[in-house]
Amino acid sequence: MSSSNTKNIKFSKILVPIDGSPSSLTTATYALDFASTYDAEIILLSVVPSQIKHGDSSGVFGMVTPHHLDHYKKEAEKWFNKIRDYLKNQGYNNKITTDVITTPMSIVGAIVDYAEKENTDVIILGKSGSSGFKRILLGSTASGVVTYAHCHVFVVR
Repeated sequence: MSSSNTKNIKFSKILVPIDGSPSSLTTATYALDFASTYDAEIILLSVVPSQIKHGDSSGVFGMVTPHHLDHYKKEAEKWFNKIRDYLKNQGYNNKITTDVITTPMSIVGAIVDYAEKENTDVIILGKSGSSGFKRILLGSTASGVVTYAHCHVFVVR
C-alpha cells in the first residue's frame, strides 16, 4: 500500500471487547492512540458468556440467568469505569459508548456481529483474555475475530 493510500484511511468508530483481564484493559491504551489519531469514538463491549454449553441434555443452550446477567453487568461496569477514567485522564474527550450483550452464539460471532451492526471501522482486542467466569478474549477468539470481521482488526499482544 502506498503512503498516499494510507492517508485516506479513516477510523471513526473503534470497537474494544473488554473482559476485565489485564490484556483487555491494556488494549484500551492502544484504542486511545487510534482514537486520538483519528478523532474517533470508542465503543467498549462486554459479552456475557453463556452458562449452559452446547450439547446440554436439556437441548437448551446459550441461556443466561437474570442473576448471572446482573452480576456480570456490575463487573463490566467496573471495567468500563476504569477504562473511562484512564481515557479521560489521558485527555480523550470523544464519545465513549459501553454495552453489555448476551448471545446464544459464540463470543466470536457476537463480537463480529456487533461490529457489523454498529458499522465499526476497526476492532482492537487482546490476544488472550481471562479464564473461567470472565472468559471472553481467548487466543481462539482473537483468531476468529480476525478471520470473520468485516473491518480491520488490531490484535494487542
